[in-house]
Amino acid sequence: MQRHTVSGTFQMPQEPKQKQLHRQLSEFANWMQRPKDANEIQKDKQQSVPVAMLPMVF
Repeated sequence: MQRHTVSGTFQMPQEPKQKQLHRQLSEFANWMQRPKDANEIQKDKQQSVPVAMLPMVF
């Protein structure tokens, strides 16, 4: 994942809905940047597809 640095100032929105959306977005961004644990790493491993699920190719 590429990271982009944006410089400047940020003004918090005044509306409660907008504040909540900004807070949720920042929590999600922090969650995406955390390192994966062992369980998530195993889930990401590629697995072979069973032969019965492959379509016939002619």
